[in-house]
This record gives sequence, C-alpha cells and structure tokens, in this order.
Amino acid sequence: MTTKSMMYDHPAYVARMQQMPAAQAAGASKAYDKFSAFTAMIVFSIGATCVTAGTSTYTAWNGTATVTTTGTGDTLTGFKISGTATSTYGPYALDAAAGGFRRIQISGTGIGSSTADGGVLLAQGDTFFVQRGTDTTAVQVPCIEYALQPNAAISN
Repeated sequence: MTTKSMMYDHPAYVARMQQMPAAQAAGASKAYDKFSAFTAMIVFSIGATCVTAGTSTYTAWNGTATVTTTGTGDTLTGFKISGTATSTYGPYALDAAAGGFRRIQISGTGIGSSTADGGVLLAQGDTFFVQRGTDTTAVQVPCIEYALQPNAAISN
C-alpha cells in the first residue's frame, strides 16, 4: 500500500470529522472507546449530548466559562496517549439538561478557554478517548471533532 499527501487546502484537510464512541449506561468514571489516529490529526473539541442529567455538583470549565453545576452535573475528561506518555484535558463540566448538548473546544495546553489554541495534535498511532466523571446517574453520549493535519499522509 502506498500513501500520499495533497495540497494544504484539499477538502480532506479542511473538513471537520467526528468520532462518536458507543453510548454507555449510567455509572461513574466510564471510559469510552479509544480513537486511534491513522495519520496526523488535530482534535478540536469534545461534545456531549445529555441523555440523563447527573445529580452531582462540580466546578469546571464548560466550554464557555467556569461554572458550578448544582445537583445536575457530570464531567468529561479527554486523554491522549502517545507512546508511553499520557496527556489529560479537563475535567470539563457537562451542565446541559437532558436532551441538551455541550461543546467544549479543547486546547493543547489542557486549560479551558474560549480562545483555545487550535486543538490537540495527534501523531499517527496516538490514541484519544474521553472518560466520564464520578456521577453515577448521568448518561452522556460524547463525540470528538477532529481534522487531518495539512499534508498528513493518507492511503493512496
């Protein structure tokens, strides 16, 4: 099999894609399916649709501001595994009501900000996944928004 890279403005590099791990039942600290980078990528955001609101209280970044959820919250943390190194992004507050959606733009520094620094870089072979917080009643369906890095090698 051969690989190729295309011009930096090719639609494959400009389009945003999404990885959506399988939904999970309620339960604390559930880790969702890992996503393996097949080429150089950038993870821009983590989203979550709330199926069942949590019952815990958390103070964390929710994608817009630092908030304190009051008896309705959950959290989500992103993890990047590169070789033997693990980087953590979050935890981020999920404060959307049942049926609501929360989008959290993530940054390479792991710090929440409304002006995130362009996402988290993944090299080919890195893995990325999200894990729920400690609330035992919440049910969240996450998604990971990513794009291929310009000039990343893809299958021919």
